[in-house]
Amino acid sequence: WVAMTSEEEEGPSVATSTAATPSAAAISRAATAVSRGDGFEEEEVVECDEEDGSSDTSVLVVPYPELVPVVFFCLKQTTFPRSWCIRMVSSPYPFRKTRVSMMVILLNCVTLGMYQPCENIDCSSDRCQILQAFDAFIYIFFALEMVIKMVALGIFGRRSYLGDTWNRLDFFIVMAGMVEYSLDLQNVNFTAIRTVRVLRPLKAINRVPSMRILVNLLLDTLPMLGNVLLLCFFVFFIFGIIGVQLWAGLLRNRCYLEENFTLLPRPYYMADEDDERPFICSLPVDNGIMSCSDVPARREGGRACCLDKDDALYRQSLGLSPEPLTNGSVSVAGLCVNWNRYYTRCHTGHSNPHKGAINFDNIAYAWIVIFQVITLEGWVEIMYYVMDAHSFYNFIYFILLIIVGSFFMINLCLVVIATQFSETKQREHQLMQEQRARCTSSSTLASEPGDCYEALFQLVCHCLRKARRQAVALFYTLRGKPRGFRGVGRGRGGGEGRERKANGRDGRPPCPHHNKPDHASPGQPMALAATAAATSVSDGCRRCAAALMLADGVGPVRSAAAGGESEEGAVEETDREGVQPGVSEKGKKDQDGARRHGGCSPRKRCTELWHNTRMKLWGIVESKYFNRGIMIAILINTISMGIEHHEQPEELTNVLEICNIVFTSMFSLEMILKLTAFGSFSYLRNPYNVFDGVIVIISVCEIVGQSDGGLSVLRTFRLLRVLKLVRFMPALRRQLVVLMKTMDNVATFCMLLMLFIFIFSILGMHIFGCKFSLKTETGDTVPDRKNFDSLLWAIVTVFQILTQEDWNVVLYNGMAATSPLAALYFVALMTFGNYVLFNLLVAILVEGFQAEGDANRSYSDDDRSSSNFDESERHDSIKLSGEPTGFCHNLLKATYYTMFFQFFLFLYLCFRVQKMTEVYKPDWCESREEWSVYLFSPRNKFRLLCQSIIAHKLFDYVVLAFIFLNCITVALERPRILQGSLERLFLTISNYIFTAIFVTEMTVKVVSMGLYLGEKAYLRSSWNILDGFLVFVSLIDIVVSMAGGAKILGVLRVLRLLRTLRPLRVISRAPGLKLVVETLITSLKPIGNIVLICCAFFIIFGILGVQLFKGKFYYCVGFDVKNITNKSDCLAANYRWIHHKYNFDNLGQALMSLFVLASKDGWVNIMYHGLDAVGIDQQPLTNNNPWMLLYFISFLLIVSFFVLNMFVGVVVENFHKCRQHQEVEEAKRREEKRQRRMEKKRRKAQKLPYYASYGHIRLAIHTLCTSHYLDLVITFIICINVITMSLEHFSQPRSLETALKYCNYFFTSTFVIEATLKLVAFGFRRFFKDRWNQLDLAIVLLSVMGITLEEIEINASLPINPTIIRIMRVLRIARVLKLLKMATGMRALLDTVVQALPQVGNLGLLFMLLFFIYAALGVELFGELVCNADYPCEGMSRHATFENFGMAFLTLFQVSTGDNWNGIMKDTLRECPPGHPGADYGCHAGLQFISPLYFVSFVLTAQFVLINVVVAVLMKHLDDSNKEAQEDAEMDAEIELELAQGGLCCMMGGIGAIAGATGAAASGAGVGGACVGGGVSSAIAAGTVAGGPRGVGVMAPPRDGGGGGGGAAAHEGHARHRCRLYSPAQVRGLLDFPENNHL
Repeated sequence: WVAMTSEEEEGPSVATSTAATPSAAAISRAATAVSRGDGFEEEEVVECDEEDGSSDTSVLVVPYPELVPVVFFCLKQTTFPRSWCIRMVSSPYPFRKTRVSMMVILLNCVTLGMYQPCENIDCSSDRCQILQAFDAFIYIFFALEMVIKMVALGIFGRRSYLGDTWNRLDFFIVMAGMVEYSLDLQNVNFTAIRTVRVLRPLKAINRVPSMRILVNLLLDTLPMLGNVLLLCFFVFFIFGIIGVQLWAGLLRNRCYLEENFTLLPRPYYMADEDDERPFICSLPVDNGIMSCSDVPARREGGRACCLDKDDALYRQSLGLSPEPLTNGSVSVAGLCVNWNRYYTRCHTGHSNPHKGAINFDNIAYAWIVIFQVITLEGWVEIMYYVMDAHSFYNFIYFILLIIVGSFFMINLCLVVIATQFSETKQREHQLMQEQRARCTSSSTLASEPGDCYEALFQLVCHCLRKARRQAVALFYTLRGKPRGFRGVGRGRGGGEGRERKANGRDGRPPCPHHNKPDHASPGQPMALAATAAATSVSDGCRRCAAALMLADGVGPVRSAAAGGESEEGAVEETDREGVQPGVSEKGKKDQDGARRHGGCSPRKRCTELWHNTRMKLWGIVESKYFNRGIMIAILINTISMGIEHHEQPEELTNVLEICNIVFTSMFSLEMILKLTAFGSFSYLRNPYNVFDGVIVIISVCEIVGQSDGGLSVLRTFRLLRVLKLVRFMPALRRQLVVLMKTMDNVATFCMLLMLFIFIFSILGMHIFGCKFSLKTETGDTVPDRKNFDSLLWAIVTVFQILTQEDWNVVLYNGMAATSPLAALYFVALMTFGNYVLFNLLVAILVEGFQAEGDANRSYSDDDRSSSNFDESERHDSIKLSGEPTGFCHNLLKATYYTMFFQFFLFLYLCFRVQKMTEVYKPDWCESREEWSVYLFSPRNKFRLLCQSIIAHKLFDYVVLAFIFLNCITVALERPRILQGSLERLFLTISNYIFTAIFVTEMTVKVVSMGLYLGEKAYLRSSWNILDGFLVFVSLIDIVVSMAGGAKILGVLRVLRLLRTLRPLRVISRAPGLKLVVETLITSLKPIGNIVLICCAFFIIFGILGVQLFKGKFYYCVGFDVKNITNKSDCLAANYRWIHHKYNFDNLGQALMSLFVLASKDGWVNIMYHGLDAVGIDQQPLTNNNPWMLLYFISFLLIVSFFVLNMFVGVVVENFHKCRQHQEVEEAKRREEKRQRRMEKKRRKAQKLPYYASYGHIRLAIHTLCTSHYLDLVITFIICINVITMSLEHFSQPRSLETALKYCNYFFTSTFVIEATLKLVAFGFRRFFKDRWNQLDLAIVLLSVMGITLEEIEINASLPINPTIIRIMRVLRIARVLKLLKMATGMRALLDTVVQALPQVGNLGLLFMLLFFIYAALGVELFGELVCNADYPCEGMSRHATFENFGMAFLTLFQVSTGDNWNGIMKDTLRECPPGHPGADYGCHAGLQFISPLYFVSFVLTAQFVLINVVVAVLMKHLDDSNKEAQEDAEMDAEIELELAQGGLCCMMGGIGAIAGATGAAASGAGVGGACVGGGVSSAIAAGTVAGGPRGVGVMAPPRDGGGGGGGAAAHEGHARHRCRLYSPAQVRGLLDFPENNHL
């Protein structure tokens, strides 16, 4: 939409303001804009110039009343330098929002980006000198801008320069530059200040309004995000202190040599050269997994060494080398000394893992580790280190940290941003609406911003018409004819146009069709004619309505006029204000059509024929058969593009080329037909057609170019044909429409992201430029691939860190190359980039889906224009979007039918047979309709017994118990149990028993309910179908195994795998779980749509990947491959020529590689392989083709960040939908709860306080305990305590230890005193009623116990296990929880989490179920995979295996967090080595297909769907808690008002009597009198009655239900002298309604 900025009018008015005084509104607007420092035209909101009748005298005195009259004590607004500065600031140039200032910022970005850290060390080159000169110029420009603005606006004050946040940022940047230049003069090089330069691009935000709105929105979320941040600090402090207490110094443990062993140079055992992944052992006092006896034997030449030190000493004594060598290497494999067996002493060393970055030696390092664990990258490795060194059970700490930190806290961050985003957007929208309502401006803003493409299209048409008009006018001017002259035969049309133009000026145009017969063109479909007739415009003209309808592109008549005529009509029409440009021109075309059909003017036969041909073509093009044909063609074309692969035969290549030509010609034909049928104008009107047309033109160009041997780039555009499928699927189109609707916000977001990445890249170049290097095997030093040595690689590295992949490696390098403080850079980058910016993107998408209904409405016209789907389908979609609950249920059934296809087929056959036999049904069948399985009558004893068993309340619980027991036996299964062993026998027999039990259960149910016939029959429930299917499988399993399992091992294996599905039976018996599963199943259809969109992108990028990289992912493996360039060299040197596991050789492989890319785990390595690829059968070269970055990064941006985040949107929206029917009940419950709390508070307010009877001392203590200041003091003390606890570190000095000990004594005594005082003040019962007091007491007891135990240990009076003392020290952390009492905002967030727990609990159950089934499956599939020196693994290790159920569970948790899951999948994909039996290697050919299915399905469910349901639940509850907080605040305010008025409006009995007696009028007077006159006395009376310690006035409670006659009230008033409280609203009501006389 085009907003009129009116800069032409406004600029001069300000410039000449000394002469002419502008209006007050204009001045205020000017001042606002000026104070923001970017000109007046900034405001995008529609302003109204309200002329103020009474002009202020100040306006006459001061030209700019909103600005400070005098600045710098002497400069008035009219004084020379200031007036000039004001004019400079307010004129369009040079400091307006764009123009020069923006150009200078862009220039600055360019100069910053040209910085080269490796060369510009001393800045001696010419290039560096030039850049410095530019930098100085830019600095001077910004400084001048600042000075001019300061002179114009003043420095301090609300409307002055520093009053605006963006100006403060500018000021900071200029000041930092000043410090930098002054230090440069004194030859001090201070890097930290130089890096402030990188903030200059931030000035761009203020210059781009849409970006500023987004940033302001982020700033809006800061208060709520502050609470999340506080919560983070809590988590960090608690987990950090626990980590330091438990594991300080443990990661330094290494295996050292025996005492006095001097033969070896290395003091301790190193697993590899640089000790990157050290062998960490467990000290004798700890019980970690690894000890020094587990050090692996030394290997040479693929064999373990077998000599010992005595052999070496003997050889040395003979004067030989310690080991028998030939040509410098071991001659015989295994004849070498196993030195590793002498590393036997576990001892604390000096270095920590990963260049010292990973440890728990002090709180700062612990925080780095915790942050890394929360980002879910590389956390498993840290967990394994700690488990090796300390204890196996340490995994509990890490899993808790991930659940609390990653799944809750990080998602809370997202939820807060998403909630705030929709609120802010609504607020902005409302503001805009209000302003439009206030001033109905004629600008385009007054109309709703509709479809973006439509608006652009209208704009282009308008420009074309304008150009045409001017050209015609010029032509006539040159020929000397009058301007209105149109030539012979056209006068009438032209005159009419002019007439309409004239009339259009003063409001509504008269209708040109009033005198014409009203009829539809014969070719027009009935539906459209009816719609046109129905939709009449406000002036009541049907023809105009039809024209309007046609303006939206409905029906053929829009292009029914003759070709030349329609084009002429399109450009000749004038563009009138307030009326859509489409109306007049379509009206004219229609008018021409009417004239032609009415026979007003003679037409040629050929025109008639042309028209009829187009009508027929229109019918063909719009028919469903034509569209289905095109759809099938696209599908076949996609398949033909997808079957291309590496090493394909020549014939296939030729066939594919011919296919391409055929399909291109088909699509060209389609385009020509549509162009002919619709006319170019209407063809271009539909964006889908434009898309199709562009693809066709590119394809044709490609075929033409191919014959010349060039243009291979255009091949890639063919792939976009896949997206044409979208227009044939309405549901998919809706999702894409949501995507398109959010495009404007997403584009702004992308700009913000680019700015963010750019700033951090430049900063990284300044800090880490040229500092990351690696040593190769040959001893050369090369830069690490993740580096900051140039702008390109800095941007790639920053982007990689944002995707969270391997960012920890960059962190370790950064900390090792500079200092541990470098971690701040990475933490800031991750926090702002990942948890704020990317969550903003998700918020944009979620908001888009929640506003989807509006999107549907605004797009319904387009659906009608190219109705490429059946009416029935449209009805279906309408039906589906209607009622959510029935829809949920139906979808549930449908999904399960498809899941168990065999069973469903069987049922379907039964159903068909039943239908066929219904005609020939014997009499006994009809008579036995009520019978179960035609055998048991309704009164059969056995059936009644079965029914009573099922109806028993324990029945379900017993079945559930058996299911759980069965789960345990399933978990005990593993492949390595020996046949014939006791364990195998036990498992087999238990399997028989459980199968028998479940068969019995099924039989009982079938007998009591019937199998299929009847409403409540067994197979009518989808859950029972699942049960039946599993029982069926178990029976087959038993039969097969009895029939001799050895022969049909494959079948047995499949059946055993299906046995792992038994836990699914739990779902139907747990109601909460059932609800969650049903919710998930209902969102399957929309999720399916997203998956389809994903598939489209995957296929496009997959085919493109095959074309780019097929056969190029091979490389040579050998000792020295430096000189090898291709496959033949490699094979000639007896090396191996192998391919990477993830490659693009065919579409299947490409899709798997892309899935790994999309999950953002391991994508960097795939990208490096792509960049290094040279050609088919060529050895890769490092960074051979950097342009391939575009492929990988665009895929990540489009699919990973954009499309996959739509999952969140869809799941959240569906969750809300499925919860809608519960909303009403919840609202009712909330209202009741509110009423109860209100009543309780009222009673409390009216009762005598419990402390009324206290003595003076106890009352003083009570006052102290309830005062706010005590809380503040305690909070302060706790904060100091937390700081002292976090000061502990590894090898701390003795003095610090003593100091901390005394601090602990002081804090403990403080808490003891506090608890004692509260006990005295509140008494036992009241003290223990409050949860916070219970926590206080627990903390006090723990602290006292800890101190006692420590003292006992120091005095050695009793032997105490040091672990107990350590645990006591760890439990001190509970003190931190006392802080929660003060942090109310954070408590609200925690309440949200707590409220969400029941539902998240159900989700947790579902997670457990999913993990259970996949773990059992994993043990069956991958239990025999071995990882050792002969068969190295990339993801699996001694910790991550599928050997038994427990380890499989932990490994799956690792996969669900996405940490190196691609490595684990790679290991399961290993091929069996030739000549080895598969059994001892743990592989079989089937895994090549099963493994990707297993992992991809698990990652999809765990990472994309279930985690997003957590987000949905949290969003729902955050909304709820916000509502509750609001209600609480309202309630408190109401009660306070009541209490405040209790002293005034306490109506005494006498007044009540008067009110009762004298009726309506007196009632009003009585109320007034009571409020004014009786106020003081009643207040005094109340005060004396209460007799409270602080003179608290407390009323006695009124008697409820006293609403009878006035007399009764009067009597009660006289008798009891009670007061009743009334809220202001009630009093007002009583005054307003005279009939309420029962006061």
